[in-house]
Amino acid sequence: MIPYRLLTEYSLFTHRMPKTMKFSQILKKERTIRGWSQAMLAQELGTTPNTISAWERDVSMPSPYFRTKLCALLGKNAAELNLVEEDLEPATLNQWKTEPSPIASEDITYPKQNISPENSAILPSSREVQEVENTVTYPSFPRRKWFTGKRALFALVCCLLALSITVGLVLYVIPGLHAEKNPYGGQGVLVLNNSLQGPHKQTNWQEGWNENHASCQFKNGAYYSSQPLEGYFHACLAQATNFTDFTFEVEMVLLQGDYGGLIFRAVNSVDSKYYHFRVYQDGTYMLKRYVSRADDDALLLQKGTAQSFARGYKQKNRLAVVVDSTRIHIYINGQAILTVNDSAYDHGQIGVFADNDTHTPAEAVFSHAKVWSQDA
Repeated sequence: MIPYRLLTEYSLFTHRMPKTMKFSQILKKERTIRGWSQAMLAQELGTTPNTISAWERDVSMPSPYFRTKLCALLGKNAAELNLVEEDLEPATLNQWKTEPSPIASEDITYPKQNISPENSAILPSSREVQEVENTVTYPSFPRRKWFTGKRALFALVCCLLALSITVGLVLYVIPGLHAEKNPYGGQGVLVLNNSLQGPHKQTNWQEGWNENHASCQFKNGAYYSSQPLEGYFHACLAQATNFTDFTFEVEMVLLQGDYGGLIFRAVNSVDSKYYHFRVYQDGTYMLKRYVSRADDDALLLQKGTAQSFARGYKQKNRLAVVVDSTRIHIYINGQAILTVNDSAYDHGQIGVFADNDTHTPAEAVFSHAKVWSQDA
């Protein structure tokens, strides 16, 4: 059986480089074994190739910070790399050899070579080595952070994230801040802003002529509704629309005929089920609920005269209707002219029309249609 003292000495020196090898030689040997260049080792430690060269030429020694990194990178403790032995007092080394004490396994830095558990208990702990290292002062060198692949990837991700946030602000947030507000009570979001200069996929305004030669058509940069027959009106609907609570505004110029106006909440345009607001060239108006194609069957909800209406032909007037649940408000040129309650129709299409009672033909031109919707 090997005496305990001999076992201690044997265990200590079988796991450390020979005393004749300096740190510079050990470092170069460990680097060469791993196939690393000085530049590669420098990158792993976060320093420069010149610093590695200085260490291997024995010009300088690593600072405590780089000693710790070297031990972790090479899988060895400071004693094995000969970073402390030359600077230790003899009493300290004798204490390691003659007074072994149980050391917690978590305090031991194990090298990569195979070490038996019974021998590892006598190696100096990292705490003891650190205490020795703290007594030695070496010149420290500035640490340079190299732009590694991981840092480049991280920077790229950050740039893309910043770009996406910027694009989101430009496309969504900023336009929302500058979006035109509803001038009729401020309710709803602007969902339609159509100049009516030509066809529009979002609305799909009717175009063409019917059997009576009444027409809906885009021309001269506006939308025209015309009716050649006396006693009839011709509706032109935005067939792709379907609003519940909303504000509908449009500019109208009556060119000839008796009146023009708005259609809204058209739940069934074929059977003429909708609300119908008409205003004559002298400013008188009517709001009706149509239940069939016959005007005599329509229910009159309210009538009157609008003082805010610009009378006569070829006069531009801005018509608007605000529908909120069962309440209907009508505006002409920004002035409220009527308010009624009716719950017959709760959603539907929007549209415009021209009509005549005795003055044929009827023709009205419309432009700048806008809708602010409260629908979720």
